[in-house]
Amino acid sequence: MTNGGTVDGPWISCPWCTGTVPLTHFAESDEEPGAQEAVCDACGRRVSFLPPVPPDEPGDAASSAAA
Repeated sequence: MTNGGTVDGPWISCPWCTGTVPLTHFAESDEEPGAQEAVCDACGRRVSFLPPVPPDEPGDAASSAAA
C-alpha cells in the first residue's frame, strides 16, 4: 500500500483515506462469504469488496432451467 506514490498493478482506492490498496494484498474474508479484504497501510482500516459474479456459461443447466 502506498500513500501518494504509485502502485505497480491493479489497486483499489481506500474509502477512508487517500491511500491505494494493491489487489495482491487482498485475501478471502472470514466474515463475509465471497468478499475479499485487506488492511490499508495508510490509515489501518479494513477495506473490502465483493468481486463480480461471472455470467453463466452458454448451455449451463442452471440457466436453461430458469428459462
